[in-house]
Amino acid sequence: MHFDIQTGKTNEILRTKSEKVTSAEMRKYIRLGEDMVGYIKNPDNGGVGLAAPQIGINKRVIAVSLIHDRDEKEDENYRTIAMINPEITDHTEEMEYDNEGCLSIPGEHGDVDRWKRIKVSYIDSSLRPQSILLSGFAARIVQHEVDHLDGVLFTDRVKKIEKASAKN
Repeated sequence: MHFDIQTGKTNEILRTKSEKVTSAEMRKYIRLGEDMVGYIKNPDNGGVGLAAPQIGINKRVIAVSLIHDRDEKEDENYRTIAMINPEITDHTEEMEYDNEGCLSIPGEHGDVDRWKRIKVSYIDSSLRPQSILLSGFAARIVQHEVDHLDGVLFTDRVKKIEKASAKN
C-alpha cells in the first residue's frame, strides 16, 4: 500500500480536527485502517504509527504498533492494529519525557512530555468496542496519533526542535 504523506507544520489537513467515523461509514474506514496497518508494517516506510489526516483524510482512524520500546520494532514480535474513533479515557498523572519524530515533519525531532500510562477506547477491525491499557512507548505512539486527529503536531508540544543530522 502506498500513501502520499501530508507534510508541513501549517498543512491545513494536518491542522484540522478530524470527524468521528459514523456507523454508516464504519466498514469503509475499517478497510482504510487495515491498509494503514499494512503501510506501517512495511519497513521501507519507517514509522510506528499513522493517522488518517497524514494521508489526507480527516476521519478519526489510526494505525499503531503496540511496542514497548524502540528496539522492539526490529524483532517484529509486536501487534500493529487499527483503531477507529480512538479516545483516551484515562491516564496517569505521571509523565514521561522522550524523543519523537513524525512522518509528516521530516527531518525534525524533539523531546515531548506524554502520559506514562493511558487507557484508550476504540472500535476494532471486527466492529467491536475495545478498551486497553497501554504504557511506555506504546502509550506514547497512541497519544501522538490521537494528537494528529485533533490537529496537533508533536512540534506543538516539544520544547526544542532538533534537525536530523545528515548520515554519511
